[in-house]
Amino acid sequence: MTLLLLLLIPVVAAVLLPLLSGEANRVRAAALAAALAQVAVGLWLWQHPPVELSLRWLPQLGLQLDLGLDGLSLPLVLMAALLTAMAILATPADQNRPRLFFALLLATNVGLVGSFVARNALLFVLAYELILIPTTLLVAIWGGPRRSTAAIRFLLYGAISGIALLAAVMAFGWLQGGGLDFSFAALAHHSLTPTQQRWILALVLLAFGLKLPVVPLHGWQPLTYSQAPTPVAMMLAGAVSKLGAYGLLRFGVAFLPDAWSAWSGWIAAVGAISAMYGALNAVAQLDMRRLVAYSSLGHMGFLLLALAAATPLSLQGVMAQMLAHGLIIALLFCLVGLIEIKTGSSEIPELSGLLNAQRGLPFTMGLMLLALMAAAGVPGQAGFVAELLVFEGSWVAYPWPTLVCLVSSGLTAVYAVRLFNRVGFGRLDNARANWASTSWTERAPALVLTALVVLGGLWPSALTGFSETDTAPLALRSSDAVTVIATSTPQELNA
Repeated sequence: MTLLLLLLIPVVAAVLLPLLSGEANRVRAAALAAALAQVAVGLWLWQHPPVELSLRWLPQLGLQLDLGLDGLSLPLVLMAALLTAMAILATPADQNRPRLFFALLLATNVGLVGSFVARNALLFVLAYELILIPTTLLVAIWGGPRRSTAAIRFLLYGAISGIALLAAVMAFGWLQGGGLDFSFAALAHHSLTPTQQRWILALVLLAFGLKLPVVPLHGWQPLTYSQAPTPVAMMLAGAVSKLGAYGLLRFGVAFLPDAWSAWSGWIAAVGAISAMYGALNAVAQLDMRRLVAYSSLGHMGFLLLALAAATPLSLQGVMAQMLAHGLIIALLFCLVGLIEIKTGSSEIPELSGLLNAQRGLPFTMGLMLLALMAAAGVPGQAGFVAELLVFEGSWVAYPWPTLVCLVSSGLTAVYAVRLFNRVGFGRLDNARANWASTSWTERAPALVLTALVVLGGLWPSALTGFSETDTAPLALRSSDAVTVIATSTPQELNA
């Protein structure tokens, strides 16, 4: 029953927060306590893996409350819970309408965690759709100047994604015969024809490609990420987008392996295009928020490439990249939000000299440097470990798309150096440079995320160790060439 606590804690908190009286800080403290309690439950489950929970709900529709955790879902549950806590902590102390704001953040968490622990496809769809409502409201009410346009676009793309996923799941239930059974066990042992698998896979690719997103399904992403308030952007880019990769791994690679193998060449090509498109657009941006948004789009291309390759090593890379990128992109949005609060702008041409020790924001820029290095895949940080696994595991299957992604990874260093050089160095504008220094409370979420990013680089097994036994059986191709190199002695290699 501990599995239910993962969902009950944020549900109860989201319901009770609007009834809480007091100042915004008190409301934020209550929301943070709920998020940290969920993190504690997740850590306890990490040490004491639960058995699956199955409760009858609507058996006539094939809907049961089937919950469970494995190596694919538990790390993502922990990351979602942690990012929820960091997003709450990153919310300004003077947040307007705090009860509704934090209740919607916790509702987003319920949908995320519910999706990751679901072991019934119809239950997964319900949790997946739940995310759309609170996130749209968060963007529409607390977003930037173009929040209405961003929210409408996000809602439309999200609705199409949900409809496509529902159609795919219903097709699974109707076409495999034997009654409506949407359990993951039934979907993994279906008897669909190759044509039926291809049609269902097309719907799955549409649904989760919109959620990641990837080119050309990314129309909502740059505007929504740039207009969303900082805590919401942290959740969207760090956790919600990973639901797209998780869905492709669970529904595409695991449930439709034959169709996935047949289309994997095209999927790898789309991943390479997305990576290069995101990197080139990030280089051209003059706004930090949009730069980070396009950076995220490019790194989603790495995920798609690794999923297409589907070797044992590349699937480990998928899990590592989801965790590493989730932490890094949340850290970047957190730091950009801090700079925007203190300076009143996220426009790169309007900012310079923030490394100035007296009147700048040197501590924040120091953390920004570490975050940009992690995004660029500098050794010693989580991004390097993840990208190394992705590229080495994918090279065996798709060398040319991997080469394109490697070049796009190099471009990450270009826009990272450009951003830091223009914002960190140079002369301060004497008419504007009277900014207050960041407090330790404001720095806290960035410090926690930075520590985890560095820890992931120094302790790589934290990113892959728990999921390795679950990704290996899903591999559709062998990585014998990689395995031989990794396990051979120097004498054997010389021979």
